[in-house]
Amino acid sequence: MAQPANAEIEKAFYIAQECKRYADQPAGDKIRAICREIKIKHNIANMEIQERPNGTLYFLIRGRANEVEIAIALLQRRLTKERRQASADLPEGVSALTVENLRRHDKELAERRQFGCAPCDSTWWKRVFQHKPVSRCNKCQVKYDPIPKDMEYGIGKFTCQHCGNTFTGWAQYNKPADCHNCNNVQVFPTEGSIGPRQSGPRMRTRNVHSCGMCDYGRVHPCPGYKKVLVASTPHISTGSTVSTFLTQASDLEAEYRDAT
Repeated sequence: MAQPANAEIEKAFYIAQECKRYADQPAGDKIRAICREIKIKHNIANMEIQERPNGTLYFLIRGRANEVEIAIALLQRRLTKERRQASADLPEGVSALTVENLRRHDKELAERRQFGCAPCDSTWWKRVFQHKPVSRCNKCQVKYDPIPKDMEYGIGKFTCQHCGNTFTGWAQYNKPADCHNCNNVQVFPTEGSIGPRQSGPRMRTRNVHSCGMCDYGRVHPCPGYKKVLVASTPHISTGSTVSTFLTQASDLEAEYRDAT
């Protein structure tokens, strides 16, 4: 069972001789300076360090659970050759801070969003971070916020709930389309299916486009065929967006930058 973040704990760990980053004569002074810096920055109640006869470094740290875990991560990153935290010392459910894990973390936080620049009559899709979904127009260089998800438009997939017929075509999430198989007009796009038109040959059909925006084929051409159907709002920067893992400790950003 995981310890509460503010619980007082005492934890020991080791750095083997072959894993030590510093092995020269002044190594002891460097190690003590690093330990002292981390102890002060992270309010560690007590930190003991010993060098065993075989060269192994022994640490005993006491303090609040979350601060102890951060201190161990920083000590291992600064005092080992590999500059990464040992998996056995990681809190439950936490991955080591490595370039590979950061890339995986970024990929999990990214999503595809649609943007539209009205002055340039330009629309595009881009994978952006969920915490900062911003993209720049390639023509005017203005930064934009994405189109609301329920107003995204493009090529989507439909599945008729009445007859099971599946078809693709122009779509917007809040607009139903005709099912030409049974004439059921209340068929909405499948969630997550709308995106840009893919390259390659198009499927030929005799069915005429018919959706709620063109009054089911009564208005030609369909107003939905406008290139910028919904325009993005220009992005207003607040300067406060910081990746979550960097807010956990003041020097984690510098540690990652040094490691790369």
